Amino acid sequence: MHGALDALLVGLVGLATLLATLWRGLAPRLGIPPLVGYILIGLGFGLADEALALFSEPARFAFELLGALGLVALLFRVGLGSHPQRLLEKLPRASLIWLISVAVSGLAGWAAARMMGLGEIASLVAGVALTATSIGVALPPWQEAGQLDTEAGTLALDVAELDDLSGVLLMALLLAAIPTLQAAHGIAWADLATTLSTLLLGLAAFTAGCWAFAHWLEPPLTRALERWETPPARLLVVVALGALIAAGAGLLGFSLAIGALFAGLIFSGAPEGVREDRSYLVLHDFLVPFFFIGIGLKLEPAALQSALAVGAVLLLAAVAGKLVGTWLPALLAAPAGTALPLAVSMVPRAEIAMVVVDQARRLGPSVVPDTLYGAMTLVTLGTCALTPPVLGRLLARGGPGGRLRG
Repeated sequence: MHGALDALLVGLVGLATLLATLWRGLAPRLGIPPLVGYILIGLGFGLADEALALFSEPARFAFELLGALGLVALLFRVGLGSHPQRLLEKLPRASLIWLISVAVSGLAGWAAARMMGLGEIASLVAGVALTATSIGVALPPWQEAGQLDTEAGTLALDVAELDDLSGVLLMALLLAAIPTLQAAHGIAWADLATTLSTLLLGLAAFTAGCWAFAHWLEPPLTRALERWETPPARLLVVVALGALIAAGAGLLGFSLAIGALFAGLIFSGAPEGVREDRSYLVLHDFLVPFFFIGIGLKLEPAALQSALAVGAVLLLAAVAGKLVGTWLPALLAAPAGTALPLAVSMVPRAEIAMVVVDQARRLGPSVVPDTLYGAMTLVTLGTCALTPPVLGRLLARGGPGGRLRG
């Protein structure tokens, strides 16, 4: 019997990997981001499980573990692709758009959730989730239009990176505050201030440790790896260190997501031969789909009907929040005629938004009920499917390097 369970588990992992790989090859031809298909694969597994009882407890645990590794791989790459020094240099120009965009989209998400009858904490989760954008969804249309290296393209990239970083940090603050908010009858401001100040001090210490590692240990380490190790081996050392940093952050109460992001930032200054190693991309492409498959697998089919109405309202809030919150400041801070494409680029919600919801859900159904989980998944599917074609048309209208209307 044990052998049959092992065989079933290996078969499920193999089937998930095969479907994800086939979809990843097909998605660009359809103009749909791969993560949309990954979530639908997970939903299909969930429906099959209801009919055939495929997922035993060990199988669900295995998919949870693969999903956690996928989360680490996802956030590690987000950090790896960020350039802290470049972001600091661009901050004076990008900060106006970033701050207003985050504030407006967060308030829009919170208000929409409250309007649909969700609780205060669930509404805060929705608001924080909707502050972040998806750089991976917005980037391809800029690349295809040959405008990623223009002033407007680099500004879109900078604002999206800041959105992602602030989304993860806001998630850390929210997750730390939720137990205090749950325990209080009303908001116990003193307890909340103590909790958040403790977290911020801990994050400051963790950040200082990561900076010291990046400043003094990372350069000689990567030089040694380039000199003595073959590409797969040196990449595995970097990934192993990243996993240890992520695990350390999780044990300290900051979550795996924070640790993985910081680990990626540590190695973001490494030589390109280390950062762009194909071995890591293979590992990334294997693990990351399991995070999104896990999201689809956790969806309760019975809750999808009730999630439709909430999802529709949150989708409107997600689109309006980023369009208004980005377009208005972009009129002042962006190159002339590029405000609208910049605003549309911030609309998709994917990786960070679902990381926020998924991590908050671990605190219980009172924090993220099935309705909100399903609604936010619909927001992800909707914004990621609709944004690329709209943005592509806007950029094509301006022509390569041409003036865009905004």
